[in-house]
Amino acid sequence: MSEASVRRHGLEPLLASAPQTGEAEVSIVVQGALGHINLRGDAMDARLVAAAESALGQRLPVEPNTFTSGAHRIYWLGPDEWLVVTAAVGTVVKDLEQSLIGQHAAINDLSGGNVALRLEGPRARDVLAKGCTLDLHATEFSAGRCAQSGLAKANMLLGALDESPAFEIVVRRSFADYLLRWLLHSSRMYGVNSSTS
Repeated sequence: MSEASVRRHGLEPLLASAPQTGEAEVSIVVQGALGHINLRGDAMDARLVAAAESALGQRLPVEPNTFTSGAHRIYWLGPDEWLVVTAAVGTVVKDLEQSLIGQHAAINDLSGGNVALRLEGPRARDVLAKGCTLDLHATEFSAGRCAQSGLAKANMLLGALDESPAFEIVVRRSFADYLLRWLLHSSRMYGVNSSTS
């Protein structure tokens, strides 16, 4: 395989220089294979919701600050807005466009502007608590919950993936280098390993 055909991520040089710890209590993974689609439409329009769910193959979250998982992760961003995190951006955009013909909806591929990070391990909540004002206690921010907030002065979307705990952080690409550096630094005392997928 030629060098040009190997998929690259802009955070690879930082990850390559980051120290790895054998017995780490925190793991950070840059999810380079995932893309992001913004979907806008009226959640009260049953026809629109049914068409979007048919195209996505899973339920749209309509409860505030929740997300659904299946072939994709679909985050509730507002009463008329969702973020679809998926490895199949082109297919999903095409399916949504076909299903929503004639509907009052908007579909935008934001993949070039966002980066998804996965933060996990027994001390992941402690790391997030150093720079985020959300109540991250497991009883308040449990699996399936999400929120848009700030982390170390960077705007982000945070989703609780499971109780291990594991979190997904979606941040604008322009802040990704800064936020990854902050996460690596804030995790150092617990031992941290980082990689890309």
